[in-house]
Amino acid sequence: MDLKELRKNELVNNIILLVVGIILTIWPDETLDLAVNLVGSVVVIFGIINLVMFFKSNNDYLTLFIGILALVAGICIIVKSATIISIIHILLGIAVLADGITNIKTLLDIKNDSKKWKVLFISAIITTVFGLLLIFRPLFIADMIIRIGGIIIIIAALEGMLITHDIKKLIEK
Repeated sequence: MDLKELRKNELVNNIILLVVGIILTIWPDETLDLAVNLVGSVVVIFGIINLVMFFKSNNDYLTLFIGILALVAGICIIVKSATIISIIHILLGIAVLADGITNIKTLLDIKNDSKKWKVLFISAIITTVFGLLLIFRPLFIADMIIRIGGIIIIIAALEGMLITHDIKKLIEK
């Protein structure tokens, strides 16, 4: 992948991260409840479709099994949404951790002595630490974890956009 393509991909990824971060920051509880219920509903619909296919077809028992399994799984997702949300905290932490580590590596690859580079590097380390906190101490911040996760994602996205700007400078050289 050349630098122009890398820059374009990074810019698109960071814009998506920025939008997700803003949504999570403004509507943390509603976003998670909606996401979990939406996923649960899709799984329930998938189960119902498979059950209908079983009764309309020539009795393929694998379709029946998949339908029942999906229906039960979807209902469990909807009913146990609090458990699913706690898993989301961990997944969010993994995403932030991965972004922080990626930014540290990218910054080390384009290392220079500018003050901006040092600030970005410290920011990438902080992002990585917050990712670890989200994974290993999700109850540490209790009700605020998603909002803080959204803020961290916004910071990571802005950090990534600044790195993308540095990549543009390399392309122009």
